[in-house]
Amino acid sequence: MKIYSQGDKAIIISMEKDVSKNVTRDLIALRSHLLNKDLPFITEIVPTESDMMITYNARDMIKHHHITSPFQYMKDLIHSIYQELRNQDTVKEDSTTYNIPIIYGDEFGPDLEQLLDYYQLTKEAFIQLHSETSYFVSMMGYLPGFPYLTGMNDKLYVNHTCDEKKLVPAGSVIIEGKKCGIVTTDTYNDWLVIGYTPLELFSPDKEEFNLLKLGDSVTFKPQGRKDIELGDYKS
Repeated sequence: MKIYSQGDKAIIISMEKDVSKNVTRDLIALRSHLLNKDLPFITEIVPTESDMMITYNARDMIKHHHITSPFQYMKDLIHSIYQELRNQDTVKEDSTTYNIPIIYGDEFGPDLEQLLDYYQLTKEAFIQLHSETSYFVSMMGYLPGFPYLTGMNDKLYVNHTCDEKKLVPAGSVIIEGKKCGIVTTDTYNDWLVIGYTPLELFSPDKEEFNLLKLGDSVTFKPQGRKDIELGDYKS
C-alpha cells in the first residue's frame, strides 16, 4: 500500500495490486472505518478500483483540532486502520450476489454479431463464456448507479469500441476492454452492446436508489425473448 498527497487537501491510498475482489474489499473496509470515525474535517472519500482519494479540510484541522501536519495525521491514521484490519482474522464482507437476467444479441445486443467475428466464436460459445463467470463490482461511476464489473473471461477481452457513438438504452449490457457493465440510464456512447436486462439498477424515486454497490457479486442468467418482461426497452 502506497500513500501520497494530492495537493494540500487530499491524500491518495494506492493498493499497488491488480484489480481483484480482495483489493476492493480492503478499500471498502478502510472507507467504512473512516466513516465510522465521523471525523468532521474529512470532506469526501472517493474509492476507485485500486485507489482511494480522501479529501480533508486542512485549515479546520490546524485551527480547530490543533493538528500541525494534516497530511502526516491522515497518513498515520490510514496506516493504523490498515494495520488494525490486517490483524483481524477476517474482514466482514457487506456484499450481495445478484443473478441478472439477460437477452443476448439481436436488437438487444446489436454489436454481438461483429464481436463473434472478432472472437471467432459461435453465439452459444460466447454466451457460455460470458455467463459462466462470477463478476464483482470493482467501481461505480460514469452514470448514476453504473457498475464496472471485473472478472470477465480473458477470451472476451476486446481492444476496440464502436466506430461511432450511438444511443445506448438503459438496461444494455456492454463490454469495454477487460470489463463488462450495465447501463443505468439512456446515454450516447461507443460501447459494444451485447445484450439487455430488464432489471432496474437505478431508481431515483427509491430511498436506496442503486441496486448494486461496490463489492457486490454479479452473475448473468441467459434468457430467451419470451422468458422475461422487456419493460420499456427502447430500440
